[in-house]
Amino acid sequence: MRTPLSANGIFLILMASFGALASCADSEDGHVDASFIHIPGEGEERDTPEVTWESDSVDLGLLAAGEKVDIPYLLTNTGRAPLLISQVKPSCGCTASRGWEDRTLSPGASLTLTLSFDAGDRVGTVEEQAMVVTNAVPSASVLKFTAQVLGPDTDMQP
Repeated sequence: MRTPLSANGIFLILMASFGALASCADSEDGHVDASFIHIPGEGEERDTPEVTWESDSVDLGLLAAGEKVDIPYLLTNTGRAPLLISQVKPSCGCTASRGWEDRTLSPGASLTLTLSFDAGDRVGTVEEQAMVVTNAVPSASVLKFTAQVLGPDTDMQP
């Protein structure tokens, strides 16, 4: 009398069959190598965009509470392919970005990306940043700025 195979038994038979089929090699010596892997830019000139910032960090110095300031960052595509900025993500709600939307930057071309900072009622040292995401390698750049925000009650004594 035959007993039917359980679900676990069928699974084990299928896995053994797949393992046997997967171990078959088409090469003559049975050796598998990694020659099919292509690493872009390895052994050849890179045909990719490259992001170069004139400066990625700005010290705004002293600001008054409630002051609004625009911070320009000059970006150049020093690569060999068009550069696309897909996102600029500031680290806080006090900062917004502009000047990059719907733009493709040709090789050698530049643009000014602007971060707008609103100090609001903040007082003290401010350190903020924005992540810029592109189709370059690496895909993310970080723009930073710092400021010392002074309020009406700020003590200016050393």
